[in-house]
Amino acid sequence: MNFRIAGMGLCAMLLLAGCADSTDSIGIASDIDVIASSVQTFDFTTRSVELGAVTANSSKCYLGRLRDTDTGIDVTADFLAQFHSSENYTLPEQDRLVKNADGTVACTGVELRLYYDTYVGDGSNPMKLEVYELDRDNVIREDQTYYTDTDLFAYVNPLRTTPVATKSFTAVDQTVSEEERASTTYTPSIYIPLDIAEGQRILQLAIDHPEYFADSYQFIHNVCPGYYFKLTSGIGTMITIQVCVLNVNFQYVDQDGNTQSAVARFSATPEVIQSTRIENKGIAELLSTTCDADGNATQPFTYLTAPAGIATEATLPVDQIYLNHESDSISRARILLTCLNDENSLFGQPSSLLMVRRTEAASFFENRQVADGITSFVASFETGANSATFDNINQLISYLYHEKQTIMQRDGLTDAQYAAAYPYWNRVMLIPVVTAVNSSNILTSVQHEFSPCSVRIVGGTEPLKMQVIYSTYKNRE
Repeated sequence: MNFRIAGMGLCAMLLLAGCADSTDSIGIASDIDVIASSVQTFDFTTRSVELGAVTANSSKCYLGRLRDTDTGIDVTADFLAQFHSSENYTLPEQDRLVKNADGTVACTGVELRLYYDTYVGDGSNPMKLEVYELDRDNVIREDQTYYTDTDLFAYVNPLRTTPVATKSFTAVDQTVSEEERASTTYTPSIYIPLDIAEGQRILQLAIDHPEYFADSYQFIHNVCPGYYFKLTSGIGTMITIQVCVLNVNFQYVDQDGNTQSAVARFSATPEVIQSTRIENKGIAELLSTTCDADGNATQPFTYLTAPAGIATEATLPVDQIYLNHESDSISRARILLTCLNDENSLFGQPSSLLMVRRTEAASFFENRQVADGITSFVASFETGANSATFDNINQLISYLYHEKQTIMQRDGLTDAQYAAAYPYWNRVMLIPVVTAVNSSNILTSVQHEFSPCSVRIVGGTEPLKMQVIYSTYKNRE
C-alpha cells in the first residue's frame, strides 16, 4: 500500500514537470492503473557546422567590420533600406509653401540619418560608407526571400552607379559634446547630407503627384526606392542600426504670416524591407581545427557564432532511448549546454538558442515560424550559470521515433535502409537567435542573431548527456 501511494505521488510530480510524449499513449490514469517511473542517462554527440547564407529578414540593420582575434572570423555587414510613407501624406497647402523663384517648392536641406544605440568594438575607429540610390524598376519585394549573401548592388539604379553621398564616421561622434552624449535624450546617429536637388524633387512630387504618397508601395515605386549603404573601409567597429530616416526640410507660412520650418520625414520601418548583407571570412579555416575532412569533431567543444556563422549540430540518441521502452511514455528529456567563454573576444554571447530539426532549419526562418515545442524549441543563455538548458524535448524524441517507425513500415525499410534514405532524421541544429514576446509573454518572433557573437560549447569529442524520465502504466495486482 505504501508503495502505491509513493508511486502516485511521483506520478503527480512528473505530470507537473513535463507532458508525456504523446497524448494518445498516456491518457488519464484510472483507479486500477499505477505508474512506475525510471530515469536513464544517454550520451549524444555534437559537431560544428557552417550555416552559410541565412535569411536576411531582421528588424534592425548592421553596418561595420570586425575581426575576432580568438576565432579568426572576419565579418563585414552593410545593408539596403526602403522608406515608409504614411498613408496619404500631404504637405501644407501649396499657397503657404515657401517657393523658389521659378515657382517650385523650396527645399532647405535633405539628409539621411542612421540612428543607433549600440555598437561592438572601438567607438573611435574611423569607418567610411558610400550611399547608392536603388532602382525603382528592380525593387526588393515582400513576396521573395532574401539571404545574407544577396548582391545588394544588383538593386542599385543602373543609371546612377556612382554614390549619391559618402560619409566618414566613428561610432562615438566627436562633433557632439561629451555632455550632450551623456544626456538621456541623446540618440547617436550617422548624418549623411544629400544633394538639395533630391529633396526639392521629392517635395515637388508631393505637390504634383499626391497619389505617389498614398502608401509605401507608391512611394517606393515612384518617389524614392531607397538606398544601399555600402561599407567601403574601416575595421574594428560594428553598429546596430535601429532606424533609418530620410528628412526633407522645407518652410511654410503659418496663419499669422510667420515663416516656419518643417520636415517631411520618411523612415525605414517594419512596413518596408531592410536587408543586411553579411560577408564572413575565416569560418572554413576555423572549422578545419575542430573537425576532420568528414566533418567529425576533433576537439572537445563546438562553436556557436553569428551572424550567418556556425551552428552546433546534435545527433539525438532516439533509438537508444526507445530500446526496451517501446511501450513506455517519455515524461521528460533534458539537455544542458555549457559554455567555454573567451573573455577577450570582441564577440559576445548569444542571448538565445533555437533547437530545430536539421531538415527544417531553412524553412523555419523562411516561413518566419516560432518554436512549436514539438520539433523546435528556444532556450535562453543563463549568464550567471554560463549555460543554456532545453528543459524538456520529450515531444521531439517521440516525434522522431514514431515518424521513423511509420515510414519504415510504410516503405518496408530496415534500420540501415532508413538511415541511408534519411541521414539527418535524428539531427537537430542549435542556432543563435533573437526572440520577441507579446504583452502576454507569448513568443511571437524568432530571427537569426545578427549581432556579433561567438561561444564554444562543451561537446565535440566529449559526448554530452541527456537525462530521460520514463513512465509506464501497469495494472494493479
